[in-house]
Amino acid sequence: MTNETGWQLRPIGVVRSEAKERKQLPPLGLPATIELFPEYEPGLLHLEKHTHLWVLVWLHAAERDLLQVVPRGVRAEDPDALHGVFAVRSPVRPNPIGLTLTRIERVEGCRIHVARLDFIDGTPVIDLKPYFVSRDMVYSAANAQIGRPASRENLRESLWEQALNFHGEPCAELALAVRIIEHFRWEVLEGRDPATVVVSAPRQRGCLVDGLMGMTRVSLGRRTLDLIEGDSVILEHEGVRHRYDLRPQSGDDAGAVLGADQATLFEWRQVSGA
Repeated sequence: MTNETGWQLRPIGVVRSEAKERKQLPPLGLPATIELFPEYEPGLLHLEKHTHLWVLVWLHAAERDLLQVVPRGVRAEDPDALHGVFAVRSPVRPNPIGLTLTRIERVEGCRIHVARLDFIDGTPVIDLKPYFVSRDMVYSAANAQIGRPASRENLRESLWEQALNFHGEPCAELALAVRIIEHFRWEVLEGRDPATVVVSAPRQRGCLVDGLMGMTRVSLGRRTLDLIEGDSVILEHEGVRHRYDLRPQSGDDAGAVLGADQATLFEWRQVSGA
């Protein structure tokens, strides 16, 4: 690839995915493989030092002549539906460079198997960079919500990724945290992501607390997280307190909790108003 200034951009490999066109990709992507060309295999030396990878690609099928778009999850009739392409992750942009962070599953020669990518099969890969926890992690970062999840299942999947990225390994307590925030976001806030929330959580249930922190970005230092006794989670938003009394659970099967009937996990009620 050569542009009008003479700069050269050479692909180093391609994405291999079950998705052959964009409409087949779920919001968070699919498990995929990065297939490097053989001449670039030496560049993988000591990749095992890292668990996560930034993947940069050339979105060869994307439009390049638009500077404003309606992002996924936003209704076109909304007054603020239009967003500049530099404010969203749309593939439509002057230089269609795609960027995704993914978890490395394993490396086999020139093939890097990753947890998920939101790129279609055959997408040219232009660079790989390791994710550095000392530089790339900004836990205090904030975003205003752009679009709403297309379904409750999409929301649950997104929350699970956030909780897992924070905690590091799947467990039933982490999944329970996901189901609590899923209920709060979907049934209480109608899909919205609250700008601010104060969380009170059981101090003795560390994995549950980790999950809540990863999804809501609360912290002890900012006084948005309080550790309490008992087996209840309380979410306070706009002066209203929502209490989740946790039911006893057996086993450590995260998948079972993610798919369980809500009534078997907790009892929810609004306990006070503004």
